[in-house]
Amino acid sequence: MKPQAIIFGLDGATFTVLDDLVARGIMPNLGKFRCEGVRGTLMSTTPPLTPLAWTSLVTGRTPGQHGVLGFMQYANANSTSVQLVSSRQITAETIWSIVNRQGKRAGSLNFVAHQPAPKIDGWVIPGWVSWRWMKRLSHPSWIIEQLKRDMPGFDVKKLAIDFEEERKSVVGAPMDDHKSWIGLHIERERQWFEVLRHMMREDPADLVGVVFDGVDKLQHLLWYYLDPRLTPAEPGGEYLRTREMAWDYFRTVDELLGETVALYGDEATILICSDHGFTATSDVVYINSFLEKMGYLAWKPDTEMVDDGSQELESGVYRHVGFDASRSKAYALTASSNGIYINVKGRRDDTGIAPQEYDSFRCELIEALLTKCVDPETGEPLITRVSTREEAFWGPNMNNAPDLTLELRDFGFVSVRRTNCIHAKRPAILGTHHPEGILLARGPGIRQNASIDPVWLADVAPTVLYAMGLRIPADLQGRVVEELYTPEHLARHSRTLGGATEAAEAIPVLAGVPDEDAEIIEKMKALGYLE
Repeated sequence: MKPQAIIFGLDGATFTVLDDLVARGIMPNLGKFRCEGVRGTLMSTTPPLTPLAWTSLVTGRTPGQHGVLGFMQYANANSTSVQLVSSRQITAETIWSIVNRQGKRAGSLNFVAHQPAPKIDGWVIPGWVSWRWMKRLSHPSWIIEQLKRDMPGFDVKKLAIDFEEERKSVVGAPMDDHKSWIGLHIERERQWFEVLRHMMREDPADLVGVVFDGVDKLQHLLWYYLDPRLTPAEPGGEYLRTREMAWDYFRTVDELLGETVALYGDEATILICSDHGFTATSDVVYINSFLEKMGYLAWKPDTEMVDDGSQELESGVYRHVGFDASRSKAYALTASSNGIYINVKGRRDDTGIAPQEYDSFRCELIEALLTKCVDPETGEPLITRVSTREEAFWGPNMNNAPDLTLELRDFGFVSVRRTNCIHAKRPAILGTHHPEGILLARGPGIRQNASIDPVWLADVAPTVLYAMGLRIPADLQGRVVEELYTPEHLARHSRTLGGATEAAEAIPVLAGVPDEDAEIIEKMKALGYLE
């Protein structure tokens, strides 16, 4: 049996890099795929962050509707407890469950916020899981043992992110061995693909999704070598060697795409998707230090001050985020969410501003962020957009989301560490998330060598259901991207709307498996997502 639809996920992929690699002949399979199908920009969530975005893709809903609000988030709107994102935060039905209800099987590999794995008809090996817990957190319970027994060369450690190797990608820290680090990601992607191939042979599914996340990791650290706009006029030997090693990774991804098309492309609809795009970042905005300067935040007395932000970036040393919420009106909890919480009395505890002051204080804070958080050298605003929670997270989970979400002038992540400055330049250009991701589609009825206007992540789920000939729940926020298809195909295959989605599966707590996996939290710190 071959799948009807495949979601071929490339975490963080952007046409800025991919178009250049196709033009250079480094990704010929992607170039052929593009000519045989349709391409377009896939707009991400606000903020364009991995857990929010992939969950929007698999639910057809916005974060305020599906409940995943960041890598770390409060347990609920009235709690002071902060939790690592997991499948328990998802409050909307996923596409895996939707196809199950219509008699189709599903397989999901390396998607974030899928741990513990939902008990679908099919199989799930979640992403962002320590190898120690992967067996317990996957579904069915026997899948990892079966792979160890039946798949030559299988190593569960290769599916997880190796902590010691990943420390080399600490934002701003020097890397002494690009080759081994890039090679690790090449082996991981091959391992995920071999798992896909093995499971489709031994326990086939109608819908399959797999995420290759090394794209994101390489672009965070090696953006200077991958963005063709940054290529030096006379590149030196070190630059050329590093770029060639990075290109080897993309050659591998291209080979895996070619094998996917060869194996399944004669019948399946294949969607190449990214959760967000990428661009360059050179700024660091110490947002909690700015809030302190404005009189909105107080630090705990023992919180260490970093005297020189740029030196702290180079050191890669992470410090406890030590603001005192009880004496603060506003604070940022983590870096990657670019979110600011307003401390309102009666919301999480009995400290903070009075509820009747909320609207006026929020307006005051927005104005300060847009006009007073500026580059000390040029006076240019460091923050170009501030979204309220109503704008970014409207839905039943809105009250648990940050009150404000920031977009920086270079789209970078804020830092929540304590420093004596509010702005620093990174010692080197790095990569950061951008809202414009990628969509390429190929399959039955899809036009060839065509382009479409931008669509958004929530459109992927209903489009996959349409491609499979299934009913599309009427309450999905996304739409079928009809412009992917020929008029003849649309005339022969009309959309069929079904009833509403069902409630998300209640995911039980697993005995002996920690919710707050210290190793995973350290990995996210190493990537700059938390501090």
